[in-house]
Amino acid sequence: MNPLAKTRARLLGVALVLALVLLGFDRYAAYAHRPGPDSTQIVLYTTAWCGYCERLREGLRASNVPYREYDVEKTLQGSLGMWALRGRGVPVSAIGPEVVHGYQVAKIERALRALGHDFTPFASIESRGSASTGAPPDAGSVRAKAR
Repeated sequence: MNPLAKTRARLLGVALVLALVLLGFDRYAAYAHRPGPDSTQIVLYTTAWCGYCERLREGLRASNVPYREYDVEKTLQGSLGMWALRGRGVPVSAIGPEVVHGYQVAKIERALRALGHDFTPFASIESRGSASTGAPPDAGSVRAKAR
């Protein structure tokens, strides 16, 4: 085998190994972060700078709803979760078996009620956000900042 053919074979081998590693990584992320049909956990994928994320946190705290939170920019768990849940902006919430992309109050309330939790968004946060941005309270998500 000539040197060029050996180099091509090595590159093909490296590409194959890399593809298998990435496939395994994707499967792990999906297994670890996508909620199952019987899930009762509440997990938030957020950032420190996101106003909608803060609204969601405050609403959950005010409603005494227990949750776990991962910062998608600072933690591996957060990055894996966003990838597994196909998040393109924050917040992303895994509420029981439901995944909610963005700050969609009606969907969040529905998912929490299905788990037996009441959710009342903080009135002061709702009015402050919609007054300052002109956006409705159900405006959605904030796109992640480019790194």
